[in-house]
Amino acid sequence: MKNLQDILGYLKEEIIDIMGSTSLYIEGISVDSRKVKNDYVFFALPGTKDDGKKYIDHAISNGAKVIFYNGDLNYAIKDGITYIKVNDIFKVLGIFSSSFYDFPNKHLKIFGVTGTNGKTTTANLIYHYWKSKGKKSGLIGTIDYRIDDEIYPSNFTTPQPHELQELLRKMVDKEIEYVSMEVSSHALALKRIEGLEFKGVIFTNLTQDHLDFHKTMEEYFNSKMKIFDYLEQDGFGIINKDNEWTGKINLKHKKIYWVSLYDEKADIVLKKVFVDKKGMFIEAITPKGQIELSTKLRGKFNIYNLLFAVGLLIASGENLDDIGKYLATFKGVKGRLEFIEEGQNFDVIVDYAHTPDGLLNVLETIKEFTKGRIIVVFGCGGDRDPTKRDKMGEISAKLSDYVIITSDNPRTEDPLKIIRDIEAGVKRVGFRNYEIIENREEAIKKAIEIAKENDTVLIAGKGHENYQIIGTQKYPFSDQEVARKYIKGRLSGHED
Repeated sequence: MKNLQDILGYLKEEIIDIMGSTSLYIEGISVDSRKVKNDYVFFALPGTKDDGKKYIDHAISNGAKVIFYNGDLNYAIKDGITYIKVNDIFKVLGIFSSSFYDFPNKHLKIFGVTGTNGKTTTANLIYHYWKSKGKKSGLIGTIDYRIDDEIYPSNFTTPQPHELQELLRKMVDKEIEYVSMEVSSHALALKRIEGLEFKGVIFTNLTQDHLDFHKTMEEYFNSKMKIFDYLEQDGFGIINKDNEWTGKINLKHKKIYWVSLYDEKADIVLKKVFVDKKGMFIEAITPKGQIELSTKLRGKFNIYNLLFAVGLLIASGENLDDIGKYLATFKGVKGRLEFIEEGQNFDVIVDYAHTPDGLLNVLETIKEFTKGRIIVVFGCGGDRDPTKRDKMGEISAKLSDYVIITSDNPRTEDPLKIIRDIEAGVKRVGFRNYEIIENREEAIKKAIEIAKENDTVLIAGKGHENYQIIGTQKYPFSDQEVARKYIKGRLSGHED
């Protein structure tokens, strides 16, 4: 329970008008009228498809006592309810939430990771390091949220502000010291991290994604760049010098460590790498000297992820021996170049690659160790950026031997329309070794049926997800479970 007047003191510059009493106590915060309880504050957020103001009456009927809104309020004012009109409702939600949960940021060392690809693995590497060193640490990311050894399901890469601040408060109460956090471009654009400050941030790369939301690459880039506005005064940034977008960043008055696989003038630069099917051995030059690192991870993209983590840990004052020792024990992340092994004589890999760059990276990595053919099963999500579909089709055609185009999460789009968009890229390069199987389970089954010794089957797009979204409904579906089912069936002689 918190005093409303106390919190409003932090919002003076954003408040336009108040109707009703502010001398009351509140029990919670919600942006969903269905989750409102007695004495809650309801934030009527504007959306791309809907407006939260439509649900004010429902929120009040569920017990809301305070309504925050922006713009015009074309609804009858109800007695006993406090209405607060503000300038930037997203900013207000962040600050309000931080205050409601007693500013948990002040008690935590939070590190943010943003970028198109690599966020999840890099954030998990950092969390793994602190945990392995015996420090109480937390993780906020795409796959799950972690408070030391406790695991919670993840609804968003970066939670809504009130959920984020509640999670951080739980971490403070559990005496967490270090927090590794993925920060999405949506979260930055919608100010979900308002009220936070980072000790350090990593910008992994920027490639095409989310153009359904951001519209242009420039807008996408500018949203990502906002993460540096949340750096502490003496905070630092770790940035990829090799990426065409991040490499041109020019931040004055901020401590930046550049990471590169090629540029010897970078702060952390790859010196040597040895790759085999078991993993990699890496040597890199850092401001503290040379580091040697053995890892079970594979692929150029994972060299970047490791060096981003190395850079952040060096900037945090950690020594090279500890960094090399603890990062070497990291086993990888579910749905990121995840090998499905049931004793078969061919490889089956599940990967989250759902962007052109992501698919390109994983296919190039697979080519390094595959002696036979590469068979790809993938689709693209519906109600998302359609301009990447033919590009992913072209990449799959150029870097694999056989392609099965299928459904991903079609959502409210026609699955066959999405598939035809992908097919256009496959056809553009004259590739004929492909087929269309709309049903994702049947597509995976077919790939495993036709795989021969030393082949690699890549099932791309969904990674860690254990559901498929068709229409507006979520149905249980796991690429890993389906793959295991048909591998075991093939090995036992029973395909169905």
